[in-house]
Amino acid sequence: MPRPKPIRYDIDTWLVMRNDPVMPKAVIRRDRTFRDGKMSELFRVFRWDLDPQKRVQVSGHLTLEEANAAVPYNVEIGSPRGPINGIALMDERR
Repeated sequence: MPRPKPIRYDIDTWLVMRNDPVMPKAVIRRDRTFRDGKMSELFRVFRWDLDPQKRVQVSGHLTLEEANAAVPYNVEIGSPRGPINGIALMDERR
């Protein structure tokens, strides 16, 4: 099963949905910089929180696809099936 594509919020921001159909799991922000005369992009992944001040960066990637792939699904304890990508953060297993 392919991962859902991130939802584009604006020119440099995407929302990543996983288990919850109405609450994003993460936000991806694109930072553009010029280095040695060339445009460089970095896609930063932030853990979602309704309060933007509480969002914490968890990783940075060179492509949007890599950033989207880095966002895990929630593990459902007691459920016969785990996350699609088999990855869960330790704090999500509580």
